[in-house]
Amino acid sequence: MIKNVAQRMVCLIPGGLSVMNAAMIAKTVAGSKSHVTIECKNQMHMAHDICGVLSMGIEHGDLVAISACGEDAEETIRNIGLLLHEDIDDVFNPMHSDNFQTALA
Repeated sequence: MIKNVAQRMVCLIPGGLSVMNAAMIAKTVAGSKSHVTIECKNQMHMAHDICGVLSMGIEHGDLVAISACGEDAEETIRNIGLLLHEDIDDVFNPMHSDNFQTALA
């Protein structure tokens, strides 16, 4: 069944949205069966468009609206929400050994 889902969330990534986070969002959308848009700062882009998403300049504390239409819309939005709460660069940074070991597990 096709669902339309929209959710607003706050970006909690300490340094704002990075290239790695944007790439992971695009990868999440590419693996879903939903059409997804991201809106922030009066701009809207397709979530699979890394450059478009990065051009919004999403910073820590910014309100982000995610909309999805498709069979797995809820799951896709939930997964994108996780990516807006975690600095992917930090998770894979070997200088933070606890995070690095968890990422490898």
